[in-house]
Amino acid sequence: MSERRYSDGYRKLRRADEPRRIAYEVLNEVQTKGAFANILLPKALRQARRDGHFTDRDAAFTSELVHGTLRAIGRLDWVIARHVDRPLADLDPRVVVLARMGAHQLLDMRVPDHAAVSATVDVAREHLTDGPVRFVNAVLRSITRESSDEREAAMAAISDVDEALGVRYSHPAWMVRAFREALVAHGYSPDELEDVLAADNEVPTVTLVARPGLMSVDELADEAEDILDTRVALGAISPRAVLLESGDPARLPSIRDGRAGAQDEGSQLAALIAAHAPLDGGADERWLDLCAGPGGKAAMLAGLAQERGARVTANEVHPHRARLIERTTRLYDSIEVVSGDGRSFGGGRSAWPLASFDRVVVDAPCSGMGSLRRRPESRWNRTPADVEELTELQAELLDRAVALTRPGGVLTYITCSPHAAETRDQVARLLDLGDVDLCDTVALADDCAPSPLGVPEAAGRLSGAAGRTLQLWDHRFGTDLMFVACLRRR
Repeated sequence: MSERRYSDGYRKLRRADEPRRIAYEVLNEVQTKGAFANILLPKALRQARRDGHFTDRDAAFTSELVHGTLRAIGRLDWVIARHVDRPLADLDPRVVVLARMGAHQLLDMRVPDHAAVSATVDVAREHLTDGPVRFVNAVLRSITRESSDEREAAMAAISDVDEALGVRYSHPAWMVRAFREALVAHGYSPDELEDVLAADNEVPTVTLVARPGLMSVDELADEAEDILDTRVALGAISPRAVLLESGDPARLPSIRDGRAGAQDEGSQLAALIAAHAPLDGGADERWLDLCAGPGGKAAMLAGLAQERGARVTANEVHPHRARLIERTTRLYDSIEVVSGDGRSFGGGRSAWPLASFDRVVVDAPCSGMGSLRRRPESRWNRTPADVEELTELQAELLDRAVALTRPGGVLTYITCSPHAAETRDQVARLLDLGDVDLCDTVALADDCAPSPLGVPEAAGRLSGAAGRTLQLWDHRFGTDLMFVACLRRR
């Protein structure tokens, strides 16, 4: 916990309540140190449960305060700026975090105004001196005096369409433009843009995977229902998925021992497609996951490979992430985990000659625009310059992957982003080089899913290519925005 600083005037006043205290500490770590809320918050909640009388209701309130504030940063900052006489960048970051917390309660949560203000100020008193505390109090009280109609009129007056959508749906304007371009690039109507943006601000469903060969989906569903006392459903996109209405998956024995994991349905489907795409002759024994961290897809591939007598080599450039893969896949004998730069993996006198793998998967580092509902803070940590840098890396990884794939073998390219430069453009570049052909990835997805996805006929087509790419959308399929393209080497 951060060091508390009390002024003499506030020393005897009430302490902040535990849910808001935890929420502030997590949000402050995210804001000032670049921590990941999806990692930090579960740890904090588990610790709070161990330390005292922290209820499920407390945990739910804390989670909504953290994730809701992060999802709404753009809109909250726009609102706060209307009640502050200086740029937010000039304020103490702790003041900004507290103002956002309070504003989210006032605007988006069913918290009475007086409680939202006073409880947030209680947190401020434990971390700030008198002046900043009074400042937070004044800003929040000023927000309560502005009507929703006044805010709506001011938002409607923003002249730039993308900026206005960015404020309303709390996205950087450049991402708003990128999503519109992505819809068109993948064969969808730009009229769906607001649905895409709104879906990013929905609370994602907790999705589990029953790992192949280790447990069935029915076993996982029964376990979750019994232990978590919650309703469950089987996946509509992945046949290995179980969806939870509520509950902490970490309480499940199957999660702790590695027979199951937390994994989005779109991610599961991408791995299934990679394993089931038909080869053009030859063996089906050597598989490569070139960028395997943190290991969810690698575990799915290892399970499927073990059932078919194949072996997976999982490569990860960062050694600490390679260790995560080893832990995730520890129950499988069909996988070896190595650490190296995917751009220069194999070849020469290594154990992995060029053109020697039957299946290669490139789950490339990307902007993460497809998982903003799960990592809401990431939308504020990326810039267009990052995308340009990432596309260069993706191209180098793909070129190496083509070289590692044998003739007749299949390369599956995956990103958790719909950005045209990271998806369609990368595939078009490979097709232009002439070493690969595009498979019908949509048809493969329909074969792997419990039922056909209903992808529009015009979606995923590239000029001159017989096959199709697959772009998933949350507002259509309920998944992260995974992109998948299967390519067969000539």
